[in-house]
Amino acid sequence: MAVAGAASRGQLVGWCTQQLRKTFGLDVSEEIMQYVLSIESPEEIREYVTDLLQGNEGEKGQFIEELINKWQKNDQELTSDALQKSFKKDGTREQQFLKEEDEVCQFIHKRGTRQACSPDPRSPPL
Repeated sequence: MAVAGAASRGQLVGWCTQQLRKTFGLDVSEEIMQYVLSIESPEEIREYVTDLLQGNEGEKGQFIEELINKWQKNDQELTSDALQKSFKKDGTREQQFLKEEDEVCQFIHKRGTRQACSPDPRSPPL
C-alpha cells in the first residue's frame, strides 16, 4: 500500500503544479511542490502557498483550502499504511519470538532439567 501512497502523493504534486500553472499562471516545478507537500504542518503549507500566490483572497484562498484538505487526506492514508505495516511486522516478530521460546523450552525439557519457560500461572510447578 506504500506504493499507492507514493502514487497518491505524486498525483497530489501533479494536481497542485497544474493548478498553479493554469489557474494562477505561476511557473512552478514539481520539485518545489514536492518540497511544499513535505512540510509537516498545514499552517506552514498555508503560509508558504499564500506567499507563493501573493495572497489568499477569493480563488487563491479556495485553492489553498482544497490543497490543505487533499494534503491532509493523503497524509492520513500514508500514516494508515505505515501503521498497518508496523502492526504486521510486530505481529510477525512476536510470532517468531514465541516460536523461538517454545524451541528453547522443548530443548530444556529434552535435556531432563524439567524447567519450564513462561509457565502458566494456573499450573502447578514442575
